Amino acid sequence: MFSLAGRNCPVGTFDNSPAIYRWDSGGTDAPSPIGTIERRRSISAVPTGLGAPAAPRPSDKSLGYSRLPLQGIARVHARAFGLGMTPCSLGGRGRACGVIVGAALVAIAAAGITGCATPRGVLFPPLDQPRVWPSPPDPARITLLGVISSSDDLAAARSGFEAVKVAFRGPRPPIRFTGPHALAIRGRDLVAVADGAGGAVHLIDLGERTHRIVTGWQGSSSAEQRGSLHSEEERFGAPVGVAWVGDRLFVTDAERHEVIELDDTGRFKGRFGRDALTRPVGIAYVPQRDQLYVVDGGAHCIKVFDPSGSIVKTLGRRGTAPGAFNYPSHIAVWHCSVAVANERLVVADSGNFRIQLLDLDGICLKTIGQKGDGAGDFALPKGVAFDREGNVYVVDAQFENVQVFDPQGRLLLAIGEEGREPGQFWLPAGVAIDQVDRIWVADSGNRRLQVFEQVSKRQNVETSKRRNRKTRTSS
Repeated sequence: MFSLAGRNCPVGTFDNSPAIYRWDSGGTDAPSPIGTIERRRSISAVPTGLGAPAAPRPSDKSLGYSRLPLQGIARVHARAFGLGMTPCSLGGRGRACGVIVGAALVAIAAAGITGCATPRGVLFPPLDQPRVWPSPPDPARITLLGVISSSDDLAAARSGFEAVKVAFRGPRPPIRFTGPHALAIRGRDLVAVADGAGGAVHLIDLGERTHRIVTGWQGSSSAEQRGSLHSEEERFGAPVGVAWVGDRLFVTDAERHEVIELDDTGRFKGRFGRDALTRPVGIAYVPQRDQLYVVDGGAHCIKVFDPSGSIVKTLGRRGTAPGAFNYPSHIAVWHCSVAVANERLVVADSGNFRIQLLDLDGICLKTIGQKGDGAGDFALPKGVAFDREGNVYVVDAQFENVQVFDPQGRLLLAIGEEGREPGQFWLPAGVAIDQVDRIWVADSGNRRLQVFEQVSKRQNVETSKRRNRKTRTSS
C-alpha cells in the first residue's frame, strides 16, 4: 500500500505547465479518472523544473492525446481510492514525484481492475417456478427455458476495465426490444429479430453474448469506410420479417415495400423488390431451390425471388379456396425432412383464420384451423414454424398462445396464456425453432423473447421420481 499523505514533492512540467497525457476518450478536456487509468502512456522528457531544457514534445493532436492538469487528476484519484494527498509544489524533484504518483495509481488501478472482473453468467438460469405444458399430472412436453428482454439478460462477462467504468460513470443503458415481430436463427447461436415497432433489427450472438441493434444504413461503400451500423440517410421503416441465407440476412420492410440485405454484422449489402412488392411481411429461404419466398400481405400472395433479387414467380391470389390467401402474414419452410419426403411450406393465412401447408409450387396440401374459440381454432394466426419431426407451431396473437399440430394437422397441445408473467403472452407474433429444437417466440406486447424447449422422456422420468418422493415425504 502506498501512502502519499503529507508528501510535498515537485512534479515535472512541460512548458512550465504541469500536465499528464492520456488517449482522448471522447473529446472532453475534463479530468477523467477512468480515462487516465485505462489510457495513460508515458512520454519521455526532461522536466524543466530541473533546470534543463525541455525535450521536444509530440503533437497532442497527432497522437490523439488530451492534455490534462496533473494535480486535478491526482486529487480525483486520491478521493476515488480513499488516499490522503496534498498538492505537490513545483521544484527540482519532479521526476521522483511523478514516478511515485504514477506507480501508486498503476498499482491501485491494477488491483481494482483485477478484482472487479466478473465471469460470464448462466444464459438461462433455472426458474424459481418451472412452467411446463401440458400441466401435471400429464407428462410434460414443453418447458419454459428463459426470457430475454434486453442485452443485460445475456449475462456477458465483464472485464475489470468495464467494471471500473461502471463504478465511475454508471452502467451503460441496455439494448431493449420495442415490439419484436419475427425471428430467424442461424445455427445454434445467431438470432436475428425484426423489431417492427422499434424500426430496427437486433442481432444476438448467444456464443459471444453480444447484442447489437441496426436501425439503418449508409450504403455499402460508406458504411464500410465509417464502420457504422447507424445512419441518418436511410432507416428501416417497419422491419417485420427476417431470413438467413448463409451469412446474409434478408429483412422485409412493410413500410419501405422492399427486401433489404445485410451481412451477419448488420452492414448493408443491397435491396430489391420495391417495384414488385406491395407490403412484404413474412420471408423464408428454401435451400433446395436457392430461392426466397416473400409473403406479400398487401397483394394476398407469395412472391418468389432468387437471392440476387430477381423475381421468379408468384404463388396464389386473394380468395378463400385452398391455395388462395386473405392477408397472409408469416411463412416457414420445412427442409429437415424425416417422415415426409418432400419439402413443404406453412403459411399463416391470417384473414382466413387458418394455416395452409403447401408444396414449393404453391399447391395446397392441407388447411388447418378455422375461425372460432375452440381447441384448434384461430382468431389471428401469425407466426409459424416446423420442428424436426414436422410438427407445426402456430402463434395466435388474440388467443395469446402457441398451438402445436402434428404433420397431419391434429392438435397436440397449446402453450401459454394471456398475461405478463414468464410463460404468458401479450400480442405474440413470430416463432422460430433452432437446431436443437428450442422454440423462440416474439412476445411483442411484453417486449421480449421467450424461449421454450422440448422435454425428453428422461426428464419426465426424473420429474416423476421427484414428485413421488415429495408425496411420500408429505404423507
